[in-house]
Amino acid sequence: MSNVAPGHSFEESVGEGFLHVTGIGSRLAKREVAEEQLDAIDDRMLTDLDREFHERGEEVVPGLDLTAVTEVDPEFSADAFLLIARDTFRVMQDAKTQGAPSLDADISSAEVTAATVVGGVERAVVRFAIIGDAAPETQDWTFERDPGGDASADDEQHEVADGGWTVAHRGWRLARIAAAA
Repeated sequence: MSNVAPGHSFEESVGEGFLHVTGIGSRLAKREVAEEQLDAIDDRMLTDLDREFHERGEEVVPGLDLTAVTEVDPEFSADAFLLIARDTFRVMQDAKTQGAPSLDADISSAEVTAATVVGGVERAVVRFAIIGDAAPETQDWTFERDPGGDASADDEQHEVADGGWTVAHRGWRLARIAAAA
């Protein structure tokens, strides 16, 4: 056979010809490109998560006493609560509502600055340092939770309602966003 590619055996040439005729070769090439694109996305996501979750600084303001909340909710920890707050930040970004952070914004640091129980309602404040397309800003996000209520239905919905935020995790709801004092 005179069409054998230089440097390839007859068997390799027949195999390549079969892949070409059946279209498998082009599908394999497309699949390889798609896998490379997915790998690049995975790498970016891992880098973003690493920056956001592992380089976040302090979990709580030094000297902050969490006893009032941990007596009502023994599972409360600043670290676990920051995961709830960060997830709420992302949900609010996606909702694009007034007061929500810009889609181009990112959290440069987050820390729990207050944790109290007022009238039987748990209240925690997270201070976010936000960077993005606008000037950097610092915001205090206030979360509340009624430890006596059943939050399972609200937690499933993870919705943003008109006139307020009802993003709920373990019953914690975002009650207020304000510029840090």
